[in-house]
Amino acid sequence: MWCCLSVLWSPAMDKTIAAAVSIGQMVVICSLMTLYLVSVENIEKILYGIAIASLIMIVFLIIKTQPSEWIYVLKGSFSASSDKGRIGYSIGHHPNAMGNLCALLAFLWLYFYDKSKRKIYLVWILLLSLILLFTKSRAAILMLIMYFFGYIFLAKKRSFLFIKIIPITVILSLILYWAIFNIPILYELIGFRIEGVFGVFNSSYTMDASSYTRINMMKYGLDMFIKHPFLGVGFGNYGYYAYHYYDLFSETYAHSNYIEILAGLGVVGIFLYYILPVASCIILGLTLKRTEGNKRKLCAFLFVAIIVRLITDFIKITYSDELTQMINVICICGASVINKMQKAGG
Repeated sequence: MWCCLSVLWSPAMDKTIAAAVSIGQMVVICSLMTLYLVSVENIEKILYGIAIASLIMIVFLIIKTQPSEWIYVLKGSFSASSDKGRIGYSIGHHPNAMGNLCALLAFLWLYFYDKSKRKIYLVWILLLSLILLFTKSRAAILMLIMYFFGYIFLAKKRSFLFIKIIPITVILSLILYWAIFNIPILYELIGFRIEGVFGVFNSSYTMDASSYTRINMMKYGLDMFIKHPFLGVGFGNYGYYAYHYYDLFSETYAHSNYIEILAGLGVVGIFLYYILPVASCIILGLTLKRTEGNKRKLCAFLFVAIIVRLITDFIKITYSDELTQMINVICICGASVINKMQKAGG
């Protein structure tokens, strides 16, 4: 409703209407899902259905992507600000969106592997992780690491967490860092792109144009919010404002969900958008302490899924992504179902 109302103060009403229609469609779909997501069994069925769909996606990607495209990805270190030499376009996905999708689906298969210990699930995790590398998405790499480490930490109750787990994490992180920058194929896939991010924090590295532009885009959005704190500039109007008033290179999005919502819908919009995800995150986190067995694994999966989404919303747009919103509603319903079961002693 707030998105639709923003038509009244949006300078580009057509963009607001288009964005609001997209949101409206997802509200209908997710609302219908809540009618089904009333038990752990139904939540598991939906998650497994999404996991099976990932196998169809892998087959479709292999069929639609020419062998020459895979080889082209490995030919050289393309500019980090370019989409050249990246996988995803052959099946209609931007490489960054493809990487985010693979990270989430690999995490989903990790959950089902942990429950069943079926080794075939490890194959699907490996395939999705390899496809993710071929997308060269930095955010997706970060997501995959947070998903896996977060779930491993939380799926079982552990004593002496800081004594046992933290050193292992540090060692594995150092090994991963060494591998990315010293194994040629990994450097060609992702290492050179990570160097560009290091340039944001360390002057000894050169910040790539992509990182520099995104920082400026976030600054523009914060300035819009400061000037229009309550109402925003209108839903879907960030790109219009940034292009016409801040000389952005084109009418595009802010590359940060928080900035996009703040700039477009103000404090009211950011509150309405994040109140349920944040509440479900808190409920799942508190419930996690009191659950055991498979219920704890599901609770850990949902908690990690929602908290990683909240963290990575700083660097990517999710309000228009269908799967993100479906996972969002699964986490919200899951928090409610597990919490009720816990209170009932089930």
